[in-house]
Amino acid sequence: MHLRENSGFTLIELMVTLVVIAIVAMIAVPAMSDMVTRSRTTAAYNELQGLVGYARSESAKSPAQSVLLCSSNNGTSCTGQTDWSTGWLVARDLNGNGSVDVADTVLKVAGELSAGISLNVKTGASSDFNTTTVSLIRNGAPAGGNQITFKLCDAFGASEARGVVLSVSGQARAAARDSNGNREDHNNIDFQC
Repeated sequence: MHLRENSGFTLIELMVTLVVIAIVAMIAVPAMSDMVTRSRTTAAYNELQGLVGYARSESAKSPAQSVLLCSSNNGTSCTGQTDWSTGWLVARDLNGNGSVDVADTVLKVAGELSAGISLNVKTGASSDFNTTTVSLIRNGAPAGGNQITFKLCDAFGASEARGVVLSVSGQARAAARDSNGNREDHNNIDFQC
């Protein structure tokens, strides 16, 4: 007589396999979530750098006209919000009034940032990131001779915040870290997120 040999998994083997998969998933999912957040923040930061550079370039092309950067949730006008996370735009401001009028040309539009990422702007000696519009003149220099800091924050808080600082001469640089590792605005004040 010929006996058949069973092939397959026992219930115990199946349960052990499922437990191992569950443990690996518990370790991998938070790490993957952190990686996605950092990736989205990096993409937003790269877009910010590119649009600030673009605005500076457009300002240098037509020195007699200012270039406006402002928060905008519709891509056609400035909304007057201090939270630029809903979107923002770059426009040629022909009359220099700090708003997008009929004769002004919208040059570029940045859409809403990913959930959990904020963008705020600080100008001059202000103690708060509450600027709603920024104008650049001549060679990309801020109108009024004030430095500008663009601050990006995400779920990781101030320790992982990023920023772009625009000097009075129009030079853009990444927000520097102080000796404690904190990012600082143009007034050497630590970022708060």
